Amino acid sequence: MKIRLNLDTLAGGVLALLAALVGLVILFGEMAGIRVSTNLPKDGVISPFQVIQLNFSEPVDFPLVSQVVSMEPVLEGYLEWVDSRTVQFVPIKPFELNTVYHLTISPEILNIDGRELKKAHSWEFTVRDPQFAYLVTDATQSSIWAMDLNGNPPRRLTDESVKIISFDTARSGEFIVFTAGNTQGGVDLWRVSRAGGDASILLDCKFDRCTTPAISPNGLRVAYSREAAGPTPDLPFGSPRIWVLDIKNGQNSPLYEDQQILGYNPTWSPDSNRLASFDGIADQINVIDLQENKQYGFSSNTGGPITWSPDSNKILFTNIDQTESGLRTQVRLVDISLNESQILIGINDERDYSYYSLTWSADKEKAILGFRAGEDKPSQILWLFDPALLEGVIIADQPEYTYNSPQWDPWGGALIFQQFKLKGAFNPEIGLWQPGFDEPLILTQGLMPHWLP
Repeated sequence: MKIRLNLDTLAGGVLALLAALVGLVILFGEMAGIRVSTNLPKDGVISPFQVIQLNFSEPVDFPLVSQVVSMEPVLEGYLEWVDSRTVQFVPIKPFELNTVYHLTISPEILNIDGRELKKAHSWEFTVRDPQFAYLVTDATQSSIWAMDLNGNPPRRLTDESVKIISFDTARSGEFIVFTAGNTQGGVDLWRVSRAGGDASILLDCKFDRCTTPAISPNGLRVAYSREAAGPTPDLPFGSPRIWVLDIKNGQNSPLYEDQQILGYNPTWSPDSNRLASFDGIADQINVIDLQENKQYGFSSNTGGPITWSPDSNKILFTNIDQTESGLRTQVRLVDISLNESQILIGINDERDYSYYSLTWSADKEKAILGFRAGEDKPSQILWLFDPALLEGVIIADQPEYTYNSPQWDPWGGALIFQQFKLKGAFNPEIGLWQPGFDEPLILTQGLMPHWLP
């Protein structure tokens, strides 16, 4: 009986101690209030399009949180509700280089139960220097490399064993999607991180050819061209159609329900809500508005690049028209919001300038157009112009060189492109132009430059 009494007493004491500890935890929790953390890296160096998450220890009320979050200097963007404990800031424009930002959340009641954030929290961060990715092809490799603008040695991102055909970089700069052939005669989609060395198959396309990947600016989806394999190996592949892959959940489906709508080389609008592609059978550029579920079609027979305005409402593309003076390449401007199309450049040209390369910068007053400098000169030069005023300057026109594949950086201040000599050995180079340059700067040898911000 004595032993039993002691055991009962001990058990009661343990329970009392546990109850006291639980009470202390609750008390200290009440005193500490709601806790908050972010996904900002420890070194405080971020992507120009970093989505910043605020993670709370308890459920919070979104309207209350939105009133106490601030950023200095102010950047255009919005707060987005993820779940009851998570809010994120999504930038619309990129964070600026060489700028120190401060994200602050002030102490305040954050839910309907009166639970509060007891003290202010602040995080400091800056934007990392941009890099660019490019393709290196020779007898031993067809690999993606990355390089910065500060003179540091380039880095190989993919292994020599994977022969890369094409690729696209995420606007965030965090990953790359590329295409490579498989053992079944098809072409798969792969993914590799910014750091490199971790390439893996994103989509096994088996016998089909999945090419020309385009990552949506918000980084959630990949649009690509898919050519179905023939019923037997000796029959040709089918016509290309646009498919869209959801990167997170793996959902993969054709963009259009109508299988008569073909498509190649998809191009996303900056807001990720619209998608343009070229139908070479119909000689038409198809545009679909994914939010409003509307479709548009505009005549084009060149298959050349399509570029979007910064506000996602307009596109520029080329078309060849038969005029009284003969065939003329023209640049057309389409306002999707109004469903209106007009000839922007080339309506009165005395000769054909073979307009081709096009890219619109984040600054709506700047765009690049490639064209032939003369009828007897097959090379393409690059013209920087204002789409509203049609005024500009030639920025790349070295003799015997031709230029293509121009790409603006996220801020619309620097341009990279591909260049090579028309005569002699084929040694493509990556060029850089910035305001103040008298001529382009050669960065390295390579193909298909893409910014990796």
